[in-house]
This record gives sequence, structure tokens and C-alpha cells, in this order.
Amino acid sequence: MIMGKRFFSWVLVLFSISVIAQTNDPVIMRVNGKDIKKSEFEYFYYKYNSEDVVDKITLDEYIKLFKNLKLRVAAAEEQRLDTTASFVRELADYRSQLAQSYIKDLAIDASIVKKEYDRMKDLVEISHILVVFPNTENTVLKTFPADTVAPYKKAIQLRNRLLKGEDFEKLAAEFSDDTGSKKGERPGYLGWYSGLGLAPSLEDIAFTTPAGKIGTLARSSFGYHIIKVLNKKENTGQVNAAHILIECPADADSIQVEKASKTIYDIYDRLIRGEDFAKVAKTDSNDPGTASQGGDLGWFSPVNMIPEFQKVFNDLKNPGDISIPFKTKFGYHIVKLLDTKPVESFEEKKDEIENKLLSGGYFVALHQQDIDKLKAENGFVKNEAAYKKLTTAANTIYPTDSLFFDVFKQDSEVLFQVGSESFSIAEFILFLEKNTRSAYSVSTELLVDRLEMYEVRAMQEAIDKSLESKYPDFKNLMQEYHDGILMFEISNQEIWEKASLDTVGLENYFEKNRNQFAWDEPYFKGYVVWVKDAKVKKKMLKEIAKMQEDEAVEYLYENYKVGDVSYVSAEKGLFKKGDNAFVDEQAFKSGKAENPVGYQDFFLLGKVINAPESYKDVRGLVVTSYQDYLEEEWQKKLNDQYSIEVNREILNTIK
Repeated sequence: MIMGKRFFSWVLVLFSISVIAQTNDPVIMRVNGKDIKKSEFEYFYYKYNSEDVVDKITLDEYIKLFKNLKLRVAAAEEQRLDTTASFVRELADYRSQLAQSYIKDLAIDASIVKKEYDRMKDLVEISHILVVFPNTENTVLKTFPADTVAPYKKAIQLRNRLLKGEDFEKLAAEFSDDTGSKKGERPGYLGWYSGLGLAPSLEDIAFTTPAGKIGTLARSSFGYHIIKVLNKKENTGQVNAAHILIECPADADSIQVEKASKTIYDIYDRLIRGEDFAKVAKTDSNDPGTASQGGDLGWFSPVNMIPEFQKVFNDLKNPGDISIPFKTKFGYHIVKLLDTKPVESFEEKKDEIENKLLSGGYFVALHQQDIDKLKAENGFVKNEAAYKKLTTAANTIYPTDSLFFDVFKQDSEVLFQVGSESFSIAEFILFLEKNTRSAYSVSTELLVDRLEMYEVRAMQEAIDKSLESKYPDFKNLMQEYHDGILMFEISNQEIWEKASLDTVGLENYFEKNRNQFAWDEPYFKGYVVWVKDAKVKKKMLKEIAKMQEDEAVEYLYENYKVGDVSYVSAEKGLFKKGDNAFVDEQAFKSGKAENPVGYQDFFLLGKVINAPESYKDVRGLVVTSYQDYLEEEWQKKLNDQYSIEVNREILNTIK
């Protein structure tokens, strides 16, 4: 598609950026009844005459360009091109991208992230007693405030007994609802943890309670936890290790135990004598998950392993050290320390910490400072009565149940306002239906979490809607992109595409303007045909003597081939002297051409002409000229069709 030069000039304007301060903004022009403000006119005019523009134009020249643009936009709007799905989508996509530079991401509270990182540098060993909420054994995890009362009382009673000196493991074995930990050798024992290893509520208690003490109650989605902090120490980082396993089940008889023990010690002797650990692991280890990798267990924190492994890594200090054989419930092991690394730096762990906190229900806490700032800057006002109505309902109806949606989805009461824009309870319910996931399971807490998220979303939406009124440069950028898309579409429809596809119009235009497309020298019009066998050239020419050029070439391709191999090759074109050596030799009797490899001779099919026979001979030139003609005629039509009023008094104030 060939486009006029004026379009490219406009494109240069449409994609630059400038900020124009406005106070008084009178109407400078009215096109087809639509007011154009002075600020918009100046916005474009100053771009044409900024320091970066080489070819500056006068005000009168610009007035003409601006009017032509607005006339085309008026024509496009009359044809409703601004309502098409493609236009709406393209403009919305551009607005979304542009808005990103005006709506800043919420800043994360670095102190919370740093606190979590500091916890990752320490380790805490804990046991717990869990008192579950009703139904959690069936993983329903839908809890109402009333459901927490009985578990809370029970948890308080158990904690008081512990504070009075009763044995923790004994009470855990008897009363804990965590079936996994209560049946172990140390009932209630959970193990060692660093930051991000526990649910946030449990972690806060574990890291703020001194070693040897019972913490305050912690509440998770499952119930109440009584946590005892057993020990604390520095996190030395991770290890990369390999092991060899000789299986020996816990219920093995003495013969099996003796056999497994002898096998592992024989392997140990071989390793001590210098055999390669990885090779021995591949051939002798019974661990199918690691044997093929030479026993490699990957990187891990020793405190997350079973107690027997934890003890071994206390003794292995240097990469290359090999443990003596030891027994676990899986069998006999030998471990080799491959490498160690300390806890990563804050910068290395920062993104991981932020992502885990965000997914763990900390979104509002992490952004609270910026959220509060947004509320203050944008006039956020909460309707306490509406919030209370929702909270009261959440005491008996779970917020993600369809019944809750049905109760409130028609409720138009204002929930809160952001500036002059109101957001209703019904609008919140639409949000809640699509965003039910939460880190909280207690109904009222889940509701508060979702309300806080909706507040943020609504504020961002309100800010987005106010960008045009708040930022003049944003408004002008959107207007110029709006006009640019429409001008392109209507110009393509009325000029560029029409000129390319209107064969009748092109032919008529060519016939009326032949002199405009005259040549200064003759051209050969036709084909250059090469033949592989010079002996058959005369036969070919005889067979095609009465055919048109296109028909003749098609005939030769079809009849002079063996399988997929053709004995001819042809090139069609319009050639003046100097364009093609073969045309020069035969048509213009100049020079001597050298046949391509594999071909012995050639001939021409066509004739020398002194002027174009049809528009097709000079199609590119005709299309471009026809476009200019169509554009000129269309512009005249637009000027006659639409009214234009210019306020010269205001125009004279532009410098």
C-alpha cells in the first residue's frame, strides 16, 4: 500500500510526547459542530515547531493541516469507524500502556521484607499442639467466628496446663489434633525452621518466643496452635551432599540387619581405600531416586532432614568428608559432603521473600503505607454502615458462598467513595465472585481481606478514569492517538486502498494523463527465456509462434520438462537499456550476454515499446499519482460537506 507524504508527517507528530500546561482553555475552532480547544491546537502546533523539528511551518500552514486532520476525523466518526471493535481495542490497548507511566505500582514496605530475611538467617526448633476448627479434618476450611470459640477455650486450657509445668509431649500425644506429629517418637515435634518456613502467624510466635518457653496462641486456617520453642541457632546455610543407601526396613529380622550392616561397612572400606563415591552409588545404592545421579541429594538445609541426618552434618565440616555408616528407618547410609553455601544475600532473596509474602496474605500489609497515601490523596471515604452490614452477614453466611452473593448482588448502597466516584456493595460482590481466593479461612477475616483488595483495585480504577481530567498531557496524547487511528482508517478507505484496488479508476486516470507517465527512452516488454539445449530452440519458437507471450511461456514449462526438471527458465519484466544483458544483446543490439550455468541459449518473447501501453506498465507511478488526485478531490469534498468555524481572535494569541 502506498501512502501520501502528508500521512507520514502526521505520524511523526502522533508519536511524540509533550506536556502543555493549561489554565484558560477557550474554543479555537469548531469542526462539524465539535469544539476544538486552544490547548489541543497548541499541543500539536508546538510539536511542529519544537527545537527538534528541522522543517518548521508557519501558523497559517499549520491551521490548514490541522483543519484537514479534523475534517477526516469528522468523516470517520460519521461512518462510525470509532465504534468498530478493532478501533476500540487498539485505543484501549494504547491507553492501558500509557496509563502505566501515570499509575505507579504500590511500593513495598522494605522493613517487612528485611525482617523476614533476618529470620532466614536464624533457625528455630519447635513443637506444637493443634486444636482444630470444626470440619477442618475434611479440608473444608470454612470457619465462622462462632466456630473458633470452643477450640480457643480448649487451647487456652491446654496452654495454662503447660505453663503450670505439665509435660508438653504427654499433652501433645493426648490432645493434639495433628495426627502426623502426635504419633512420632517426640509427640508434637515439628523440627527446625527458618524464615518463610512456617505459616506467617506461626512464624511470628516461633521467632519472638525465647528458647524453652511456650508462645502465645497462634491461629492458622486449621485452628489454634500452642507452640513450644525448643532451641534456636544460627542458620549456616545449605549443603550439597550425596548418599549411599542399603535398605533395611524397621521391622527387619536379625539376619537382614546383619546382612545390610555388613554390606554398608564393606562399601565404606572400599570408599576409604579410594573408590569413587559416585560410581559406587550408581552400582550399589538402593535409593532409586539418587543412585543414577551418583547419590546426589541436591542442595538442602540439614535441619530439614530427619534427626539422624542432622547429627551427621554436625560432624561433616569440609567438602569431600565422608561419614561413617549410620542407620535410619530406611536402612544404612553413608553420606559425602559435596559442597556448602551460606544463606544468600538480601538482594538475592528479596524477590523470593516478596512473592511468598504476597501469596501468603500479606499484600495489604506490604503496601499499607502507599495504600494509606493513595486514600488520602484521592479522597477515600468509607461508609461504615455498609461495611458493618457485610461483616454481620459474614458471621453466618460464608462470603464465598452463592447465598452471600445473592443477598448483596443487587444492593446499590455506597460502600465507599474515591473522590467523586462511588463504589457500591453490588460492585464489590461482582469483584468478590471473581476473586474468592484468600489466605484466610475465618469468614470475617476473609471478607476484610477481600474488601481491602477491592479498595485498592477501586482506587486504581478511579485514578485511571481521572487521568484525562488530571493530566492535560495524557488527555492530549489520547486525543492525538484517537485522531491518528481514525485518520489512518478513513484515509486508507478513501485513498490508499481504493487507489490500489480500483483497476478501472487506475486505467481511466492513466488514459487521461498519459503524458504524465511518458518515457525518455524505449523499454523491452516481455520475457527472457533460457533453454538448456540449444538444439531445440528453433523447435520451441516454431511451436509457440502464434501464441501470446504468457501462453507461450506456460506451454514451454508444461511441455519441456522431465519429471520435475524443466528445460526452460523465464523472467518477465519491463527492461530499459542497461537493465538486463540478454535484453541489451537482442532487443537493443548492445553487448554480449553470458548464459547462466546449465543453459546453452536464450531468446526473447515480447517487443520494444516507446511509451507505456497501459497503467500496468507504470503501475507504481500511476497508483501514487492517483492517490494524490483522490486525496485532493476528497479534501475538497470534505471542505464542502462539513462546516468549519475558526476563532481568529484566539488564533492570534498563539506565538
